Amino acid sequence: MTWDNIKKQYSQAFLDLRDAGNALLVAVIIFLAGILIGLTTPSWGDDLISAVKGIARQISGKGTLLIIISIFVRNSLSAAISVISGPLLGIIPVLGAVTNGLLLGAVFSHLTAAERINAMLLLVPHGIFELPAISAAWGLGIWQGIWYFEKNRKQTFRERRKKAFRIFFFVVLPILAIAAIIEGIGISLMKIR
Repeated sequence: MTWDNIKKQYSQAFLDLRDAGNALLVAVIIFLAGILIGLTTPSWGDDLISAVKGIARQISGKGTLLIIISIFVRNSLSAAISVISGPLLGIIPVLGAVTNGLLLGAVFSHLTAAERINAMLLLVPHGIFELPAISAAWGLGIWQGIWYFEKNRKQTFRERRKKAFRIFFFVVLPILAIAAIIEGIGISLMKIR
């Protein structure tokens, strides 16, 4: 693949994002609904919080590079599962959006107002990259999942599949890499304190 071809694919991926725009919005709305559920019914997220604490313990003793790689692999795998499984009527991406929102809401429900502000400040540096990338993956999965309800199913399925993978490789993965670097360095700096 030549450099010009890479640039062309990258530009096309951003154009393709417009086609999936409504599904991306739906994914964000589902995520926000999950946050509200977590805030109002935090006990639903307790098992998720325990799982995340276990993951954090696994990576906390590692060096910065291994933390970055671990975060990138975990987030990329999660995003890939949403994109790959999307044609199954978008069920898995919807569950991913709700679950992540539920987790975030449940965590925030256990914090005081001052702790919530600190938590949001800690989330912002990598969250401005990670949340849009993961939300895009959920949206791409949902967008693919509604192929079944279109008039020309076969063609719609093929077109959306191709566009979703182009967006995944040229937009989602690079943004997740940036987010992992920021988060990994942040975790390492927090360990130093």
